[in-house]
Amino acid sequence: MIDLPSDSPLRAFAADTPALVVFLRSFGCTFCREAMADVGKIKEEIRAAGAGIALVHGGTPEAATPWLAKYGLSDVTAISDPELAHYRAFGLGRTGVTSLVDPTVWTRGAACAISHGFGVQAPAMMRQLPGVFVVQNGEIRSEFRHRSPADRPDYLALVHSTIR
Repeated sequence: MIDLPSDSPLRAFAADTPALVVFLRSFGCTFCREAMADVGKIKEEIRAAGAGIALVHGGTPEAATPWLAKYGLSDVTAISDPELAHYRAFGLGRTGVTSLVDPTVWTRGAACAISHGFGVQAPAMMRQLPGVFVVQNGEIRSEFRHRSPADRPDYLALVHSTIR
């Protein structure tokens, strides 16, 4: 059972219907912009498969609004979590310092930045690892735990692996 904060909107949102929960590092993170673009492109397929969509981020709701609009995600559940309580509840850790200087991460980061724009990463979130989960009734039904911020999950395959 996931130990969600008592006031978490995720409790009700993922009670009866499965939810794809995407944890973002920050809106300045090019990999997070890529994640939003990826989910925005397939959100109707995710919903058609029977899952809702929630994005968890460490920013304010006001900071999230333009980014959600940019990627066609204004109609998904967005959870502002500056205290990172949801990240802890899902056991999302922090990346090692070596990941920040890994040439593979930098190469993918440059490609993402060209596609989705350069950004300034919030220092508090620099080492936070993202993650993607399908949850229902307080249980994790499937998951993708990033080993590096540069990992790119297959969101639809994750949903399909649980919902049939």
